[in-house]
Amino acid sequence: MNTGQIIRLVTMALVFLAWAGLMFRTLFLFREREVERSGAGIPSTGGFIRQLGFWLKNPADRKDRQTLFFLTAVLIAMAAIQAMVAGNEAAGGID
Repeated sequence: MNTGQIIRLVTMALVFLAWAGLMFRTLFLFREREVERSGAGIPSTGGFIRQLGFWLKNPADRKDRQTLFFLTAVLIAMAAIQAMVAGNEAAGGID
């Protein structure tokens, strides 16, 4: 494994950790809001969808929403780049 591969792998792992942390925080926020709204200990699927719609429209959640969408796009781009580099390396191309 060369230095470039290590840097890509570590960077992708850090971006994934940030994405996963924000995603879990968002899911727990959905649950908390739905429990407060409905009073039920276990929210329903419909409650999740309702909270998703609220989160997508709520101006107070705008920064988290933008950060999550940005990290998602970065993660997809990094995975695509990694796949292209791995394909080139397997074909005997760049190092």
